[in-house]
This record gives sequence, C-alpha cells and structure tokens, in this order.
Amino acid sequence: KMSNDLNITRPTSRVIRAPGGSSAGMGNVLGSSEAAPKPSISSELTPVDEAEIEIEIKEVPPTGTVGVIVAGAIASEEIKSAIVKALVLEGLSTSNITVSTVADMGVLPYATLNLAKTVNIVIASSVVTHDPNGVETQALTTALLNIGIQGTVPVVPALITLDSLLEVKALLPTISVKWAKIAYGSLKLSGDAALPVETPAEPDIPVTVLHTPAIDDRDTLLHLLRESLKEHGARGIIGIGRKFRIVDDDKSGTIDLAEFTKMISEHAFTWTDAQIKIVFSSFDKDKSGSINYDEFLVTLRGEMNDRRRQLVLMAFEILDADKSGVVEINDISEKYNAKKHPDVISGKRTEESVLREFLDTFDSPDEKDGKVTAEEFCNYYSNVSASIDNDDYFELMIRNAWHISGGEGWCANSSCRRVLVIHTDGRQTVEEIKNDIGMKADDKEAMLKNLVAQGITDIQSIELKGSTAAASTPEPAAAAPAPPAKVAGIKPPHEQAPFVPPKSASKFNPRREPGGASSIIFG
Repeated sequence: KMSNDLNITRPTSRVIRAPGGSSAGMGNVLGSSEAAPKPSISSELTPVDEAEIEIEIKEVPPTGTVGVIVAGAIASEEIKSAIVKALVLEGLSTSNITVSTVADMGVLPYATLNLAKTVNIVIASSVVTHDPNGVETQALTTALLNIGIQGTVPVVPALITLDSLLEVKALLPTISVKWAKIAYGSLKLSGDAALPVETPAEPDIPVTVLHTPAIDDRDTLLHLLRESLKEHGARGIIGIGRKFRIVDDDKSGTIDLAEFTKMISEHAFTWTDAQIKIVFSSFDKDKSGSINYDEFLVTLRGEMNDRRRQLVLMAFEILDADKSGVVEINDISEKYNAKKHPDVISGKRTEESVLREFLDTFDSPDEKDGKVTAEEFCNYYSNVSASIDNDDYFELMIRNAWHISGGEGWCANSSCRRVLVIHTDGRQTVEEIKNDIGMKADDKEAMLKNLVAQGITDIQSIELKGSTAAASTPEPAAAAPAPPAKVAGIKPPHEQAPFVPPKSASKFNPRREPGGASSIIFG
C-alpha cells in the first residue's frame, strides 16, 4: 500500500513512458495491451502560414542634424571632440553634425536660439567656474530648456560646474555619452513618423575617433593627429617616447614615410597620400626625409601655452636692455661679462665672439644675423618647453635662469640675491634684490637703489654675507637674566661664535652663493 505522504498529485506536461525504454502511447498508460499505431509522416506535416513568420526589422538611425555649440575658452576643443565622438558612436553620421563656438558663456542662450534655426536638435555646452552654489548654472540651464520648450527644436543643456581643468577632462568621456544619448533619443522621437517600414541597409558607422574632412590645411590635420595620439596614450614625454619606439619598426631611431603612413592607417584616418605628406613634412623640420625623436616630440607637443609664453616674453624683455624689440650684442654685453671665459683668458677668442655665440643660441637656425626677435626667442624655448611636462617646473626654470622675481609656492624665484638689511630702528630683515641679473656681487650702491625702488627706505646698512646674529640695539630690560648653567664641553649660547656660512663652494658645500651671477655659464 502506498504511503499517503508520497501520494502527491502535481500537474505535469511530461509524457509518461512505459518501462523498458520503449515508446508508449496513451493506451499503454491506461493499461491497454495494444500498441499505439505509428503516425505517418504525412499526418505530422502542417502547412505554415507565412503571416506567422516573425521578421526582424533593424532600427534605422534617425535622420536630422545635431548642432553642437560650446561657449568659453575652457576646454572648448576637448568638449567638442568628446561630444562629436559620442554622437558618432551612437550612430549619427559626421555629415549630420555641426560644431560652433562662442567666446562668452553669457551669449550661449542667444547663440543656441540662432543655431536652432538650422538644425533639428542643439547640444549647448560650457564649463561654469566659480559657482559653488550652482546659481549661475541653474539659471543658464533654465534658459536653455525654455528655448527648447518654447521653440520647435529640443535643446540639451550640457553644462559642467567644475573649477579644475583636469577634473573637466576626466569627466568628459562619461558625461558626453549621456548628452549624446539624450540628443539621439530626442532626434529619434522627432523623426519616428517618417521612419520607413522596410528593413534598411546596415548603417555605415565611422570608426574614426575624429572626423577627418577632405582638407589640406596642415594645422587642422596636425590637430586631429595630436588628439588621436593622446587618446592612444601619447601624453607627456614618456608616452610620446613609447609611441615613437612603436612606430619605428626597423629600430633605426628615425621614422620614414612608410612607417609614418602605417601609423596614420592604424589610427583609422582615411587620409590621401597628399594629406599624409603634408603632415609628414611638418614633422620633418630638417627636410632629411625622416623624422627623428626631437622632431617627433616638438611637433606633437605643439606651441607653448599662454602661461609659458608670457614667462618667455618676460625673459626677453630683461635681455632687451634698450627696449627696441630686438636683442643684439650691445644688449647682451650689459647683462653678461665674457672676460672670464676660458677662451678669452687664453686669447683664442674675443669677448664679442663669445657673446655672439651666446646670442646665436636663440637666433633662427636658417639665418644667423646677430639679431634675435621675440618670435625667434619664443621658438627657441618652444623646443625647451616640449621636454618639460610640468608648467610649474617650467616657470621655476625660467625665473631662476633669468633672475625674474616672483612666483608662488615652489615656482618662486630662488636665484636672486638676498641681503641682510639693518633698518634705522635696529630691526634686521632679509630682503630680495629683485631682478638682479647683470648686477655685480659687491655693488652695494646698486643693491641699495634696488631696495629703495621696492619701497624699503629706512635702511641703515646692508650686509652681503654673515649671520643674522649681528648685534642690534636691544630693548631695555628690568633685570638681566641669570646666565645658563654651564655643561661640560659645551659653551653657553652667549659665548658661542656666530655662524658664518662658507665663502665659496667646495666638494663639501656644492651650493653656490645666491644672486648676482647668471645661472648661464660660458665655457
């Protein structure tokens, strides 16, 4: 007898088979001894209704134009590039994307309203800085949304509220995808009624990171290549050096046209041979037919940014003693003394030839005319700048090399002379002789004039060497304190001699005396 707790009835769709593995029809289950007849093949075939066949219809990319407008100068190129890339990856053709910029964020709503007359959707972007409470960002967002609601063209407010440029660049790859999806979705909604019913051909989605128009402008092509190389890791000295070694297939230390063409194709640029040669010639500065590492580095790094260029122009103004806009031998001779150059001492060369050699360092390599313009000076430092990643370090280098006072933090000048000033009231302070290039190390009169020009007028005297422990008039005290207890072998502080720093450098004291002499040494 079967136990009740095992007598469980459950609905099932399984076909119950007879023991022994043979197939059984329903009659076997009910206890019939007759085997069920085998069905014929013809009885199992059923006509198929073609209307019941499911046909997969692929999604058609929406038609229409997306307008991208970026306001302000902060990361504007990076923003445009990120949005265009995101739209292309969403399925839009680059021919359906227009990009424009405006200089000021305040006119972004008006520029958006004007752009909306020619496109089907607008992405309006800008970086909003110094807005901790988000008031300005909220007002601008509301204005942009109202333009889209009141008009017939949707507007996507693409605003970033950050003060750090590095944070903006780090956020762009993610947030630009979000903007592109919103624009793509809005464009699709506006064009749903016009979608065809038939299955379209597979859309041709570009694989290039940036759209490469059929142009022959060298600067535009270079910009596209730089941005693509940066996205593939060629940032900074280390990244660019690694990229150079990868492109240099034959390990010759140079890149020829064939290797350069291969690099272009690896970055998915569909450039013509003429376009490739235009860019190749931009790298090949010496027209040797190949690109060495220095040429590769300088061309990829591009021009100096505004901060570095302003520092270089400050150095040029220091050299240009007569303020003529051109640096010549007479300007150099007022700042530098070549009498102690080894070749001048030995009689092999004259002072003028040594100074001329120094001047030729900054002159154009194509024409050594003994005159250095501001542009030639900047070109020289563009090459130097290309090998320095950090802007702060570049500022420190320029300030110390040319004795330019100022700078904040670790960018502050440390090469100008410091002197001990004894004031008329007995106070002692250490003051900087600002912009002291060309000033002799013992010219106290020039140093006093420099201090007075800074507004320090209560000067009794200055000391160029020694200790700040020099005697000064003390304030009267009620009673002299008791001298400290003597410790065997150690003199009390009032009996110790003041510390005097070494007068010159040695192997034990490698630091030179500050100020006066330039860090540029002849010979």
